[in-house]
Amino acid sequence: MKYWTIQKKAVVNAVLHDEMYQPDFTKSDYLQKIPNLQELYYFILESFNDINNVNLPGVIFGFVGSNNESLFEISNQDEFYGLISSNKNAIKSLWNHFIEADAVLLELDYNSEFLNPVYIDINDFQFLMPPIVEVPPYTNEDVKRLISFIERGKITRSVFPSNIIQAHLPYIKKENMVAAYNLIPLDEI
Repeated sequence: MKYWTIQKKAVVNAVLHDEMYQPDFTKSDYLQKIPNLQELYYFILESFNDINNVNLPGVIFGFVGSNNESLFEISNQDEFYGLISSNKNAIKSLWNHFIEADAVLLELDYNSEFLNPVYIDINDFQFLMPPIVEVPPYTNEDVKRLISFIERGKITRSVFPSNIIQAHLPYIKKENMVAAYNLIPLDEI
């Protein structure tokens, strides 16, 4: 299955040099910069580890597409940027962080369905970011529902779909990297 992720150039160099990159949340400068995200990140990690019977120190945040009915691979860079362009508000602050971090867009391919990537719509993920505030159409019941689905590794329809689905991946091996692309600022997409 094809996934897309945005990573610092140092991650690409690590994959090329060491043959593999394994994220570690304890070393994440993003979590150090925004410590209130740790609870959500570690909840995702714990759920991923429990569902997949692994014990990883971190996961890669990748993306696939959705029509709020089913998931689909994003075929190419233009299709990825098209999906991002149609959802600029949902991803603006995160995207700006990536631009500042000198990151690149990676096209990844994992040949087997080896693990459950614990899919979640990016709007739902952002809704769960602390502090959780009920913003229509989300309610307190949505918090419970989303947490339950994440814990079980099931995807649910979003009440406010962006159709950008976040997927969590265990690592990036050299053979998973199809291509790396320069990251385009959001206002140029």
